[in-house]
Amino acid sequence: MHTYVLDTSVAVQWFHRSKEFHVSEAKRVWQDLSAGKINIILPDILFLELLNVFIKGKGSSPESSYLILSELYKSPVTIVETSLPVLEIAARLMEQYNLASYDAYFLALAQYEGCKLISDDEKAHGKVKDRTVIMLSQYK
Repeated sequence: MHTYVLDTSVAVQWFHRSKEFHVSEAKRVWQDLSAGKINIILPDILFLELLNVFIKGKGSSPESSYLILSELYKSPVTIVETSLPVLEIAARLMEQYNLASYDAYFLALAQYEGCKLISDDEKAHGKVKDRTVIMLSQYK
């Protein structure tokens, strides 16, 4: 069974589908997770990013945002805390690819866990050409 780290850009599309481009692929990831075909690792910082996207970006209420985050928290994902070894890798990746800290952390976690990152953030993760990243549009 394959294990992936999931970027926030994918998780957003599970819950807010308007104005998103790869909703069908995001739904396929969710279906594969729910069916036990894949494992998903989420860094704990994903929940902060989602909260920001939902309230600031999508105009969701705090209450509905909390309910969505609760649903994700209870889903069959593995949530991992921020760690120093992954931060060390992220710092190097920030410099190597000119990434923001959050974007680098997701990639670093995938490298640390020995798996791939699924992302729909072409601007950030599209720069990475070492096959660590699967762009959501290419998820099969």
